[in-house]
Amino acid sequence: MKNLTRRKFLETGLKSSLVVGSSGVASTFAHPEVSANPQKEDLLASGFSQHDHGVLGAAMDEIIPATDGMPAASEVGGVEYLVHLFGQISDLKMTFKRGVAQLVEISRRRYKEDFLHLSRPQRVAVLEELEKQSPQGFFATLRDFVYEAYYTRPQVWKLIAYEVYPTDQPGPHMKPFDEVVLAEVRRKPKFYREVQ
Repeated sequence: MKNLTRRKFLETGLKSSLVVGSSGVASTFAHPEVSANPQKEDLLASGFSQHDHGVLGAAMDEIIPATDGMPAASEVGGVEYLVHLFGQISDLKMTFKRGVAQLVEISRRRYKEDFLHLSRPQRVAVLEELEKQSPQGFFATLRDFVYEAYYTRPQVWKLIAYEVYPTDQPGPHMKPFDEVVLAEVRRKPKFYREVQ
């Protein structure tokens, strides 16, 4: 994948999140079932097999697992978000196909099992090995896009109490300043000297 500038990355992420979020597409995506036979290439519209979708979702869920009332990355449409981006960023799809193949290869070499059949600690170990093999390669790309996919979801915004304020409208109202918060600071001695 060619290197994206920060500006291009943000533009692409914003465009795709606006398209997905405003059209309501994310809520209509079905979570694909994982094929019992990973060798069977039931190609989906994205060009990824059901197995690839499953591996990608499982990897995402190890990066952002469900915990403390927060959903896992795949539970909020993370895989579907990435599949949507594959149509927006030409090299991204091939990067993820190669990356999913790397995950499967590492898990088979290390545990003699497919990534989908590993325990959670084993999946984490496979992801850690992938990260060590290529710190700026696929793992970094996967991690960054998982964060983007997760934190651009309106249902996650609600859970973290994030409010969107469009730039063409007034922002949030500030609470009146409470002088009580300065009481402790006022009780402390001066840490400076006055100059005449």
